[in-house]
Amino acid sequence: MIPASVLLENSLNLFYVRCDNEGKLEYTNELFSSFASHIQPENVDHFITHTQDQEEMTKAMKRAVDSSPFPSSFQCRLNQKNGAKRWSTWEIAYGKGLYHMIGIQLFDVVSITAQEYEEQQRLLEKISWVQSHKVRKPLANILALSELISKNANDEDKMIIKMLYDSSKELDEVVKEIVELSSKSSK
Repeated sequence: MIPASVLLENSLNLFYVRCDNEGKLEYTNELFSSFASHIQPENVDHFITHTQDQEEMTKAMKRAVDSSPFPSSFQCRLNQKNGAKRWSTWEIAYGKGLYHMIGIQLFDVVSITAQEYEEQQRLLEKISWVQSHKVRKPLANILALSELISKNANDEDKMIIKMLYDSSKELDEVVKEIVELSSKSSK
């Protein structure tokens, strides 16, 4: 029979962490050490950083002590190396003055939350407004000024002004296209 400790210490899918009563890490398995190498945590508060998640963990730790040797559980967000957050669920058991924590990363089939979607939509609307009002207005002024100057210019200057006008017109079309695309995306 294989001891459970061998499975936990060498797991390819389960985080295993042991910590003392103050949350100081006593041991982490290779998977967790690799996952958290960017922060090199010495305490559970170093990798469970969201206040609400820390409160849930504290409650789960108390329940684990009260119901020892039976585990308690909680969910939290873990910061990944790329800055993204991934939910994980943890089981905590208490024994011999140590908390034994087993965590599993939760893989979301939906890669964006409703709140993130709303934030992206607001950003697209803001970009669309800036493009429509703050970029197109000076561009329209350049187009109008190019036409006015061209009326009294010599042939050589008219050629330069026409290039300025054509480039401005081309930029105006790109801005219109961006506004249209961002407007469609926000619907």
